[in-house]
Amino acid sequence: MTILFESAIRVTLIAAIIGLVLFAMRIKTASVRHAVWASVVVLMLLLPAWVAWGPRASLLLLPSKAATAIAPVATLPPPLPAGLVSTTPVSPVRDDGVSSPLNPIAAIYMLGVGVFLLRVAIGTIRASRLTSSSCVVPVTVGLLHPRIILPECSREWPRAQLDAVLAHEGEHIRRRDPLFQWIALLNRAIFWFHPLAWWLERKLSGLAEEACDAAVIARGHDPREYSEYLLDLARSVERAGNRINAVGMAMPGIGLKHSGVPVPRISRPRMACTVAVCAVAAAILAAATLVRAQSGARPKFEVASIRPADSAGGALRQIKPDGLTYRNRNLAEYIRLAYGVESYQLTHGPAVSLAERYDVVAKAASPVPESQIKLMLRSLLEDRFRLSVHREMKELPVYILTVAKGGPHFKASQDEGPMVAAPKDGSFLYRRTSMAYLAGTVLSNLPSLGRPVLDRTRLEGIYNFSLKLFDPDKARRESDPKGDIQQQMDNGLSASLKELGLKLESQKASVEILVIDHVERPSEN
Repeated sequence: MTILFESAIRVTLIAAIIGLVLFAMRIKTASVRHAVWASVVVLMLLLPAWVAWGPRASLLLLPSKAATAIAPVATLPPPLPAGLVSTTPVSPVRDDGVSSPLNPIAAIYMLGVGVFLLRVAIGTIRASRLTSSSCVVPVTVGLLHPRIILPECSREWPRAQLDAVLAHEGEHIRRRDPLFQWIALLNRAIFWFHPLAWWLERKLSGLAEEACDAAVIARGHDPREYSEYLLDLARSVERAGNRINAVGMAMPGIGLKHSGVPVPRISRPRMACTVAVCAVAAAILAAATLVRAQSGARPKFEVASIRPADSAGGALRQIKPDGLTYRNRNLAEYIRLAYGVESYQLTHGPAVSLAERYDVVAKAASPVPESQIKLMLRSLLEDRFRLSVHREMKELPVYILTVAKGGPHFKASQDEGPMVAAPKDGSFLYRRTSMAYLAGTVLSNLPSLGRPVLDRTRLEGIYNFSLKLFDPDKARRESDPKGDIQQQMDNGLSASLKELGLKLESQKASVEILVIDHVERPSEN
């Protein structure tokens, strides 16, 4: 649903700009306007796929007035520690409920899509079976192999009227109007909630008729006589109550109005300029990710040193109110810390490497909260590594943590103080721990799972429990080397969660991804 709504907003902006361009350039030719709006329909259908999987480019907006306007991607604590932890996590995974049947918005949307797709399917089938007795006015049907159907009364038409009608319908065939009208109906079924989809379907139908009327006049038919033919057909439709009997299917047919005033032709330079402006606007709004440029007031360290790490040196991670000291840590870890994301949320192209290790020592001018230290680290990465990123939503496989049958086998914590996670007898003893932390931090960082975990237990309290985490190295030493270690890991975790009255279910959800657009080696200290 998130991707659909984002696509709807983008295509609305595209359509508004294209409408202004057509108005400003005084484009009145129906065939040209039909081609432009048909392109918008096709773009609207393809935009969700582009938003989900297509490349993106950052588009800077005006700078924010204060550094506090800079919001992190997510607020997730670092991976599972072996000692004291004082931060309550919030999972960065947004489960938009697309795969959940309990989400009312998704259910209503899918119901609407089903109804409108059914109407399109019925209309398509009935259109393929149309006969002269079903039509009040001439129509052109057929997506790939269009054909003209004339009403039974056409046998009584004078030769001039029949020639004009066949010229009109032949123009529909040449322009492939039945196919474009069917695509517009499909787009309306997918975006049934968006008024633009309904407007585009009606607009294409009207413009197709205008374009064919103009083609008939251009071939030398008398405008006055042609207008009289159209009026006769309009009276026939009024008497019958409907021009065709096909539920849910709009098909090009003889036009029911024509001004008879010739529209001046468009010069090639004006046409080229119109196409270029519309194409550039559509490309920018379809591919751009809006990013707010940071002002000079963004938080920064007073002094900072970045050096390549000594491969023989030990690792260190330390954050204090006056700064941070990290040794022998790779660039990916610095980015995860600065933007508050996990490994599965990072993605980048082949030209980007995050494996190089660095020692970073940075000091703030005065003691600040840990969240401010992370914003300062973000500024440091952007300044010294020329780091640029953008965020997007991506559909990924996830696990859902739920309560198993029989309820949870642990109780609410009565302890005081911070959360504690300490090893004990081959397990981890957790005190004052939430289910959100268990799912979003502990389980999501287990290599054996390899995917995010969402909390759906509906247990919002703080609990004490013991969890045994599977050790793959120990399993390899104690079992058959040819055994399925992954299966043992999955079975071991499932058994451990079962003892707590919990279970994992595999689903799909929309996950917030941090895309690395560009990064360089750090500049000199």
